[in-house]
This record gives sequence, C-alpha cells and structure tokens, in this order.
Amino acid sequence: MSEEKNQININMVQLLNLSCNLLQQGFVKQPKQKAKQLLKDLKAGKRMPLGKLTLQEKHEMPLRLELDYSEFRGPFNFPSFEAALRGMLQRCGQTMEAKKDLNILTNEEQGSALVHLPGVIEQDGRFNVLVTCFEMGNNKEITIRLMFLDPDQYPQFRSKDEATEVEPDSE
Repeated sequence: MSEEKNQININMVQLLNLSCNLLQQGFVKQPKQKAKQLLKDLKAGKRMPLGKLTLQEKHEMPLRLELDYSEFRGPFNFPSFEAALRGMLQRCGQTMEAKKDLNILTNEEQGSALVHLPGVIEQDGRFNVLVTCFEMGNNKEITIRLMFLDPDQYPQFRSKDEATEVEPDSE
C-alpha cells in the first residue's frame, strides 16, 4: 500500500512576491539598526519567524527566514548583504512584472525550490551571488532561505586567474 501525503499546492509566484515584500520590509524599509540586528541574528544561525501563511483557506503554515552565507567571498557585512539583497529583489520584481519565467529549480524529494534570479555584487574583484530558496519539505512550515552560491559556478564570475587556466583533455 502506498502512503498518500497531504499535498499542498503553493503558488510560487505568490510565495515569491510575498517573500520579496517581507524582505523589503525587513531590510530595506526598516530603520538601519533593526535591519542590522535582523542580519546579526540570521548570521548567528537563528531562524527568524516572519508570520503565518494561510493556504487553501484552511492550512496555516509558519514562515521562517534563515541565511546561508557559507559561500560568501570576502568580509560579510550589512552593506554587502544589503547590496546583494537589493539586486536580487530588483531582479525578482522586474521578472515578475514582465511575467517572465522565474527560473525555479525544484527538488521534490526534499520539498525545496530555488529561485534562480540572483543578486550579484562585486567587491575587490570577488563576486557574490545571492538567491532565494524555499524549503517546504515537512508540510509544517515554509522556510525562506537566503543563500549565497559559489560564484565559481558561473564562468562570467570566475577570477581572471582561474578563467585562463587550461584544463587537461579528458581523452
């Protein structure tokens, strides 16, 4: 016998729009001190509550925010984070406004979706790439994870030294 999961349908456009609005409120429109404190809490590994999302008029799921900056290159501080976040929010907003593809990569086994509309910043020749990922695997909460990706995944962001290295033929 197969076990049926409680399937909850989530509109990713609406979830991304809500997330962008919450991030805008939490980091851009807040007084700097509050926004800096929120980032400090996220850097310390805290999962910050953002409220509850009502799905299909009967399911309430808590929304949480977390940060993964393990792939960040260089000193991580509020101005760097804010610049990457603003870039990502602007890109998401423009893409949604134009009703273009949101470039969402899903992992159904883990119940996650990565929105590949990155905010990219450059500092001292080092690039950093920020994306949003939604974790919904347990059907009990939705986690919005702001995640810095390894910029070396993108040929255009590799350092000049690495870009000129020649890889040996694999014959």
